[in-house]
Amino acid sequence: MKYIYLCLFLFSSFAFSQSKTEYNREKAIFPGCQSAEDLELCFENKVLQFIDSSLTKSIKTKIIRYSKKDTLDLSANLFFNEEGDLIKKMSGFQIYMDSLKNELNYLEDSFPKVLPVLDKYDNGVADYKNLLLGFKINRADSTIIPIKNYIPKDVPFSLVEQVPVYPGCAPSLLQEAARKCMSNAIGRHVLQNFNTNLASTLNLPSGVIRIYVGFKIDKKGKVVDILTRAPHPALEKEAKRVIKLLPQLESPGMQKGKAVNVPYGLPITFNIAETAAQRKERKRLKRKKRKE
Repeated sequence: MKYIYLCLFLFSSFAFSQSKTEYNREKAIFPGCQSAEDLELCFENKVLQFIDSSLTKSIKTKIIRYSKKDTLDLSANLFFNEEGDLIKKMSGFQIYMDSLKNELNYLEDSFPKVLPVLDKYDNGVADYKNLLLGFKINRADSTIIPIKNYIPKDVPFSLVEQVPVYPGCAPSLLQEAARKCMSNAIGRHVLQNFNTNLASTLNLPSGVIRIYVGFKIDKKGKVVDILTRAPHPALEKEAKRVIKLLPQLESPGMQKGKAVNVPYGLPITFNIAETAAQRKERKRLKRKKRKE
C-alpha cells in the first residue's frame, strides 16, 4: 500500500468579523430587534416567525406526512453582505428529510434585509449566522408549531455553537479554528493508529477504498455510538477499534450554554497500489482483448 489519507469535512472561511476588531455594531440585527435586550435571541425568534409564516401548505403537509418524529429540526445558514442583504448562493434553509431536501430554497428570495455589522467607521461588514431551529409537529390537528429557544439533543458538528474541545486544542479558539483543530487532531489520531497493512492482507483490488465512520460525542465528552461501513468487515472492525481509542474530550459540545450530543462523520480513504502481479495480469488481459 502506498498511500493512506483522510477526507475530512472542510469548513469554508469568509471575511467576517473577528473578536479583536472594534465595531460600532457588533452583530447583524433583524428588523424589529433594535431595542431588544438579547439581540441574538430576538434574531432567532424573528427567523423562526419568518419561516413559520412562509412555509406553504404543501410543505407543511409533507412534513407531517414524512417526519418520523414529533419534533422537526431545521437549520438556517445565513450569509449577509456589507449592506445586510442575504447572499443567496451561499445561504440556505434545510430540513433533515430527504424528501424535502431542496424544497425550502424559495425562502431565500423573501428573506428581509438586516441591519449589518458596522466597523468603527460605520462601514458595513459581511457576517453570517448558523441557526438550528425546532418545530413541534401536532398530528392531531395537522399543525406545525415553532419552538422558541430550541435546544435539540443532537447538534451537528458544523452547527454546534461551541464545539467539543479535543485535548491540546485551546478552549479560547474562535469556533472555526476550534472545528479545524479538532478535525485535524482526529485525523492525526486515525493516521497514527490505523493498521495500514491490513488492507493489503485482505486481497482487496487496487485503487481507492473508502471507509465511512460515524459516532457521537456525548454530553460528557465521551465517544459513543460508533458506526462503520466499509467494503470488508475487517476494515469496519479496524475503524471501530481506532475510534474507540480516541481520548475523552476536555469538554462536550455546547448549545445555548447547555451540553448536547454532537454527531461526527469521518470518511477514511485508502489508495491501494497495484502489485507487480496485478499489473502483469492486467497487461495480459489487455493484450488478450486486443487479439479478440
